Amino acid sequence: MSDYTQAIKTQAVAMNGTACVVNLIGGQSLTGTLTYATATAYYSTTYPDVLTVTVAGKAHTVRVDHISALGQG
Repeated sequence: MSDYTQAIKTQAVAMNGTACVVNLIGGQSLTGTLTYATATAYYSTTYPDVLTVTVAGKAHTVRVDHISALGQG
Protein backbone atom coordinates (compact mmCIF):
# COMPACT_ATOMS: atom_id res chain seq x y z
CA MET A 1 0.00 0.00 0.00
CA SER A 2 1.39 3.38 -0.92
CA ASP A 3 1.67 6.27 1.50
CA TYR A 4 -0.81 8.19 -0.67
CA THR A 5 -3.58 5.60 -0.43
CA GLN A 6 -2.96 5.25 3.31
CA ALA A 7 -3.31 9.03 3.65
CA ILE A 8 -6.65 8.92 1.77
CA LYS A 9 -7.83 6.09 4.03
CA THR A 10 -6.82 7.99 7.18
CA GLN A 11 -8.63 11.10 5.95
CA ALA A 12 -11.70 9.00 5.08
CA VAL A 13 -11.80 7.64 8.64
CA ALA A 14 -11.77 11.19 10.00
CA MET A 15 -14.52 12.31 7.59
CA ASN A 16 -16.80 9.27 7.95
CA GLY A 17 -20.45 10.37 8.07
CA THR A 18 -19.82 13.94 6.90
CA ALA A 19 -20.49 15.85 3.70
CA CYS A 20 -17.54 15.58 1.33
CA VAL A 21 -16.25 16.10 -2.17
CA VAL A 22 -14.37 13.19 -3.72
CA ASN A 23 -12.28 14.12 -6.75
CA LEU A 24 -11.56 11.14 -8.95
CA ILE A 25 -8.58 10.52 -11.18
CA GLY A 26 -9.76 11.62 -14.60
CA GLY A 27 -11.47 14.80 -13.42
CA GLN A 28 -14.89 13.62 -12.22
CA SER A 29 -16.10 14.42 -8.72
CA LEU A 30 -18.79 13.22 -6.33
CA THR A 31 -20.35 15.42 -3.65
CA GLY A 32 -22.30 13.69 -0.92
CA THR A 33 -22.06 11.87 2.40
CA LEU A 34 -18.97 9.75 2.96
CA THR A 35 -19.17 6.29 4.51
CA TYR A 36 -15.92 4.57 5.42
CA ALA A 37 -15.56 2.10 8.24
CA THR A 38 -12.53 0.24 9.48
CA ALA A 39 -12.68 -3.25 10.94
CA THR A 40 -10.85 -4.39 14.04
CA ALA A 41 -9.81 -8.01 14.37
CA TYR A 42 -7.13 -9.73 16.40
CA TYR A 43 -5.65 -6.51 17.77
CA SER A 44 -5.23 -4.89 14.39
CA THR A 45 -7.24 -2.49 12.26
CA THR A 46 -7.96 -3.12 8.60
CA TYR A 47 -8.69 -0.31 6.19
CA PRO A 48 -10.94 -1.26 3.26
CA ASP A 49 -9.82 -0.39 -0.27
CA VAL A 50 -13.21 1.18 -1.10
CA LEU A 51 -15.40 3.89 0.34
CA THR A 52 -18.99 4.88 -0.34
CA VAL A 53 -20.30 8.32 -1.25
CA THR A 54 -24.08 8.74 -1.14
CA VAL A 55 -25.24 11.35 -3.64
CA ALA A 56 -28.95 12.22 -3.77
CA GLY A 57 -29.90 8.90 -2.19
CA LYS A 58 -27.73 6.77 -4.48
CA ALA A 59 -24.64 5.04 -3.09
CA HIS A 60 -21.47 5.11 -5.18
CA THR A 61 -18.62 2.76 -4.27
CA VAL A 62 -15.20 4.20 -5.09
CA ARG A 63 -11.83 2.50 -4.93
CA VAL A 64 -9.39 4.47 -2.80
CA ASP A 65 -6.68 4.27 -5.47
CA HIS A 66 -9.03 6.07 -7.91
CA ILE A 67 -9.26 9.17 -5.69
CA SER A 68 -7.11 12.19 -6.44
CA ALA A 69 -8.40 14.33 -3.55
CA LEU A 70 -10.85 14.11 -0.66
CA GLY A 71 -12.21 17.15 1.15
CA GLN A 72 -15.13 18.59 3.06
CA GLY A 73 -18.08 19.59 1.00
